[in-house]
Amino acid sequence: MERFALSLRAAWELRCTAEHLKARRDGGRDIAGNIVAACQFCNGIRHRKKRPKDAASYANFVRSRLEQGRWHPFRLKHGPG
Repeated sequence: MERFALSLRAAWELRCTAEHLKARRDGGRDIAGNIVAACQFCNGIRHRKKRPKDAASYANFVRSRLEQGRWHPFRLKHGPG
């Protein structure tokens, strides 16, 4: 955390989680083709919506935000190496 000057909260938000492309509550299974890596921030944002976007639409939304440099609220300092 010190290398990138992260607070404990920021480190928690950036930790890797397993994101189901099709939610288990909608019949999605715990199989490799239905799970992708996502940080806690991204995973949580998607599921806090009243009507979450489907996986493909959400991926496009994230890519668009990344291209604008506007996705994560965390600014990381680059450490050595």
